[in-house]
Amino acid sequence: MEEKDVVETTAEENESSDELKTYDAEYVKKLKAEAKEYRQSKAALKKQFEEVQAKLDAIEAEKLTDAEKKQKRIEELEKQLGEIASATKQKDIDNMVLKAISGKPIVDVEAAMMLIHKELAGEDELDDAAVAKVVENVLKTKPYLISNEKQNISAGNFGKQDNDPAKNPDAMFGDFLRS
Repeated sequence: MEEKDVVETTAEENESSDELKTYDAEYVKKLKAEAKEYRQSKAALKKQFEEVQAKLDAIEAEKLTDAEKKQKRIEELEKQLGEIASATKQKDIDNMVLKAISGKPIVDVEAAMMLIHKELAGEDELDDAAVAKVVENVLKTKPYLISNEKQNISAGNFGKQDNDPAKNPDAMFGDFLRS
């Protein structure tokens, strides 16, 4: 009972004192050495664990029969095949959508593509007709995707303003001197 009282009083004294505590240099060195030893032993244990884990994996791999190895390889290849099929299907859908929206005066093609893909997510069988129908529905329900301006296909990026050929520098200098 007396030891508890002593511990409690020292704890209370430590909490109540606001003074900065200073420690002896040897005590600090001892604490640093303990911390270094702890870190080194932890790193050694981690390295040892990794080595043991690698050995365990190697032993488990050896235990697998040829049939199990082949089955595991088949599962990996089937997973890769599924990913490739999914990517191919997505590319096919993208191509059908682009084919359906080509020639339409769409303001933001990326936004239109996202909205169309969202609508196509619920469709089971996709063909050109189904995609075209979904594209028309999206463009009807979201008229802000369509530009109201008439586009001049022959204008390219910029409409031509002046059809005269450019003058050479000598002709321009002559015009400057005459004026």
